[in-house]
Parts: sequence; C-alpha cells; structure tokens
Amino acid sequence: MSKQNLEKELKKELEIVNDVIDKKIIRGLSYVGEAKRHRFILNSLVNIRRNKIRSHWMVRSLGFASII
Repeated sequence: MSKQNLEKELKKELEIVNDVIDKKIIRGLSYVGEAKRHRFILNSLVNIRRNKIRSHWMVRSLGFASII
C-alpha cells in the first residue's frame, strides 16, 4: 500500500472514530478505547506527513549538492 493510500485510509478511519466518539458523548458513555484509537491514528498521520517533508527536503538538498 502506498503512503498516499495509507494516508487516505487513515483519514477515513479517523472520521469513523470521530463519529463513534461523538455518539458516545451524546449518550453519556465512556469513549476511552476510541480516544486511544483516535490518538494512534493521528500519530500515524503525523508520522506519514513528517516523513514526506523529510524525504522532500532530502531530495531537494541532494539535487542541489549534485549541481555543485
């Protein structure tokens, strides 16, 4: 699975978890498990984006170094 597809799937899963959390809040139920899942998905998305930025920066810097 490519990083783009993974990011898209994680965003879909995040929306689903958010809906479940919202429904549980309205009902007055505990949502501890969903909150942990939400945090895990967010961390995964942040890591994917961070790696994209790093790889982009690395490619640009290596391209610049090859010119010199």
